[in-house]
Amino acid sequence: MSSAFRHRLLPGVSLLVLLPAAVLAQEKPVTLAPVLVTAPLGASQEDLVEGSTVLQGEALDRRRAATLGEVLDGTPGVAATQFGAGASRPVIRGQGGPRVRVMQNGVDTFDASTLSPDHAVMAPLGGAERIEVLRGPATLLYGSSAIGGVVNVIDGRIPDAMPKNGTSGNARLEYGSGAHETNGFASVNAAVSDRFVVHGEAGFLDSDDYSINGYASNAARAAGIKGRVDNTAVENRNGAVGASYLGDAGYAGFSLTQFNSYYGVPGDDPVRIDMRQNRLDGKFGLYEPLSFLDELRLKFGYANYVHDEIEATGARATRFDSESWEARLEAEHKPLGAIRGVIGLQSGRRDLTATGEEAFITPTVTDSNALFVLERHETGNWLFSLGGRIEHVDVEASSLGRSRDFTPASLSGSATYKFLPGYATGLSLSRTERAPTAEELYSDGSHLATQSYEIGNAALSKESALHAELSLRKTDGDVTGAANAYVTRFQDYIYGRFTGAQQNNLNELQYSQTDALFRGIELESGWIFWRTAGYALKLDGRIDYVRADDTGSNTSLPLIPPVGYGLGFNADSEAIGFRLELAGRMDQDRAGVNESRTEGYAVLNTTLTWRPFSENRNLALQLQGRNLTDEEGRNHTSMLKNFAPIRGREVRLGGSIVF
Repeated sequence: MSSAFRHRLLPGVSLLVLLPAAVLAQEKPVTLAPVLVTAPLGASQEDLVEGSTVLQGEALDRRRAATLGEVLDGTPGVAATQFGAGASRPVIRGQGGPRVRVMQNGVDTFDASTLSPDHAVMAPLGGAERIEVLRGPATLLYGSSAIGGVVNVIDGRIPDAMPKNGTSGNARLEYGSGAHETNGFASVNAAVSDRFVVHGEAGFLDSDDYSINGYASNAARAAGIKGRVDNTAVENRNGAVGASYLGDAGYAGFSLTQFNSYYGVPGDDPVRIDMRQNRLDGKFGLYEPLSFLDELRLKFGYANYVHDEIEATGARATRFDSESWEARLEAEHKPLGAIRGVIGLQSGRRDLTATGEEAFITPTVTDSNALFVLERHETGNWLFSLGGRIEHVDVEASSLGRSRDFTPASLSGSATYKFLPGYATGLSLSRTERAPTAEELYSDGSHLATQSYEIGNAALSKESALHAELSLRKTDGDVTGAANAYVTRFQDYIYGRFTGAQQNNLNELQYSQTDALFRGIELESGWIFWRTAGYALKLDGRIDYVRADDTGSNTSLPLIPPVGYGLGFNADSEAIGFRLELAGRMDQDRAGVNESRTEGYAVLNTTLTWRPFSENRNLALQLQGRNLTDEEGRNHTSMLKNFAPIRGREVRLGGSIVF
């Protein structure tokens, strides 16, 4: 798709997004803003000032993929690191790595994905029932690593309800032609008594190298490898068992999970990664344990994680091993007039060891402890919130005889005004702080996966951010939409900067600090323009833009996503669901220092869902076409853009059943 066409397309996307949002006619209310589990005190999307996305049901099924980044890529404000087919992490509003907190059921994923983009997120997606994204600072509840945003993958491995008929579950099987991918998942809940329920699940994914249009790189062209990205096959296996007691006075549950992933990382020096994790999770709650409390909640997780990086010769060159735990205690107090609130404690530890040829970080132990409080006051059409968090973080590298400790503190406030039924506008202000991570402080070594020699900086200080966000949204009726505009000014922003020098024939990447300014806007809208009994036609559109500048040197920051856009048409009935969409990104001409520009691209996707028993929507068959025009595109936020383009044309066929 030509660059000229994409530039002509953007004004049309803007018009589609903005036009329905300007329609103020009072339609029949047909849509309600979903409540976000991840948001404080069960807030709905209408209550939140910061941007948010909820994927569930058919919207999630259309996006299912091997990696979390690929699932979320193209949702408002979200891009992906796309490190081959086996590893891809979300980038929210131009921020990724340690600034985006990725969780599973509200607890950390306990992996090494923040260390490097070639490390996968250890959250099995086959059993995901819902994925929630909070864009913007969410540090009050989830820690300084949420300074850019939060992603929460929610599944049912710890049951939270009794099956209606004694048993319940679901199963799904899918095939994709682009990489000869097969994947499947099945789960079951069984009531042992009227209070006790057990859960079991298992999933798998197998795929070959994925197909593309043309050559992946100049090296692939020289080798005559056309039409695929070499060394991108993936093999995943996961399983879990869980159980819950659901009583009148409270609940208690636990789960045991194992997740194995074996995948390739393309590049000049291709490697394969063999990754394993064993995990224990628990959650407990008491209803009205004290006269002034509505609920007392405890969540904890523990995981042992290890991955080996295997060279082309078969040698296991490097091993990353970590033992981690996290616990969160939340006390939600009874309303004080119109004020509701929660106070909580959070603690965690990560003990990380790297050994071998690419052990670019020394063994480290990171401990964190925090106290947080959040209060909400609702009066008339106004909703106010105010919160604070103080945290103590200690990062120790005993082999170097070094230890750093930090005390990040954060404060935020917001006001939301519901000026008409279904309409809300809001303003949020926050000052947040983040402690540098162990890898930012103590890295020193070759990292072939990113083609870099990484050098940490033990003198790094806390980074701080002043954030302001203005929102407008409509959540009810045939016309819905949201607009968010934000500015974030960082002081002592930490990032990896390519210096232009080389060590060990690799590009030198130095962690340093500067002042930075992020500015952006996100627009999304939907319009059900025709409906009759059992049938509906809908148009939707989205645009997101972020600009990030190093204000210290007056240059652009690297790995910032270009303008993203999407247009969609939906036709739905009781038996049939159809979607046609055009999605893509514009050119990224604002490249960072020692970074190349990236041309834009646009892909055409379609999905047909058939529910053969229209009176029972529990059985569904799905046929998809992804990138139907076989567009060749490069992802600017991927450090492998010159080795791994986007996927080519693919047909996917799948089926699912819920019982």
